[in-house]
Amino acid sequence: MHWILFVIWALSIVGVIFVERKNPQETMLWALILVCMPYVGVLLYLAFGKTPGSKLTGAVRSLRFSSDWRKHMQEKSTFHVAESEVPLTELETRVCRFNKNYNSAPLVAAKDYELLTDGESHYRRLFEDIGNAKESVHVLFYTVHNDEAGHALVDLLTQKAKEGVTVWLMIDFLANVGSPPKMFQPLIEAGGRMRRLKPFLHHFRSHRKIVVVDGTVGYLGGMNIGDKYLGKDKVKTPWRDTQVRVTGSCVSELERCFLTDWLNAISQKQEAEVTEALERLEKRLTNAGDIPCQIVSGGAESDQQRIKMAYLSMISNARERIRIQSPYFVPDTTILEALRTAAATGVKIDLMIPAVKSSFFLEPVTVHYCKELLDVGARVFRYHGYLHAKTMTVDEEICCIGSVNMDMRSLSVDDEVCSVFYDKEMTRRHIEQFRKDKERCVGYTRLDYEKRSILSRVGEQILLLFAPLM
Repeated sequence: MHWILFVIWALSIVGVIFVERKNPQETMLWALILVCMPYVGVLLYLAFGKTPGSKLTGAVRSLRFSSDWRKHMQEKSTFHVAESEVPLTELETRVCRFNKNYNSAPLVAAKDYELLTDGESHYRRLFEDIGNAKESVHVLFYTVHNDEAGHALVDLLTQKAKEGVTVWLMIDFLANVGSPPKMFQPLIEAGGRMRRLKPFLHHFRSHRKIVVVDGTVGYLGGMNIGDKYLGKDKVKTPWRDTQVRVTGSCVSELERCFLTDWLNAISQKQEAEVTEALERLEKRLTNAGDIPCQIVSGGAESDQQRIKMAYLSMISNARERIRIQSPYFVPDTTILEALRTAAATGVKIDLMIPAVKSSFFLEPVTVHYCKELLDVGARVFRYHGYLHAKTMTVDEEICCIGSVNMDMRSLSVDDEVCSVFYDKEMTRRHIEQFRKDKERCVGYTRLDYEKRSILSRVGEQILLLFAPLM
């Protein structure tokens, strides 16, 4: 037994150094943990490193999602818009071409959009659309909480399944351990389908939020389903979030993203249902819209780091101002240096984070990286309440909304999705919301940072060592 454990420990070290494609900082951290805590370190690595389970998932996905399937999905579920058909600016063109060439994100369009900035308006609109569904409801959330809001969604989906509507629901496995199987049993008994994604005990999660109704209405953004998004959390309140409701050809890309996850969550015998869903989508969606956008998705199974690279493209092409909203700020070196470089060239950077602490270990690290931005002239605002929105605007031309936190996990390893809108009017509306949010903020300055207690300073330096895992 001792020799078996020794071999596993040795292979873990070899894997971290020679197999995993980690950045040097994270590689050094894991190597140090494995050397200093041999067997405990292996357990930590299996839970929080890029585990064999994640690698296996990627391998299975690559085998199942063959080139034929990729071509089939793109042909059947995407309605492209040629760059020549829309008047993109120079900035928009550069970002658009990058996402098209590197992230395989076609240029599509929204016919209409609606910004939803609180749980009440989001749930009211979402439940109305689901209630009016005639053919299908596809739902993917990171969490569906075992509370009043969660049960209300499951009850509504159950009712639609009884009416003969095709209902498919996906949630993350680990994030929903508090939502028992019996909570979803009525939906399954009514003919609905439900899957828990990534059933592994590691931190590379399915963090996407996507809803597609009848293939014509789509939702994405930062909100899950739960009472706290309605402002009922005792600590993280008032809750401020952003979701966007869209119609148009961009819905086909949201559907494609959903169906990709669904394809890898079902058995091969059930693949025909995905083909049928694509065929139905192709017949339904005919009006593209005139608001150009791209749906960018990424996750741990790809070494391309698509989400991070999309953000880097937007940051590096900015010329005037970048506005960011995120519940925490733990960027990796490339994102941080890109922001610092942009600031040094004269780009104004505004970062908005919550005044309510997200967690005891994320708060000190967030404060440290905020100071890194303050040093190059950026402005940091702390929202009076809990800001959970995940948004970024570049100049007054590009608006990005999705499930992506400004941290290393969201940018590189979690399954995420965001929409990049190339529309001045939509960007203007979101900037107006940003300015309204600023009225509920207090500025965070270098002086505030220097006032930290000795205990906070020590804790910050210790927790910074584990930033790659956050």
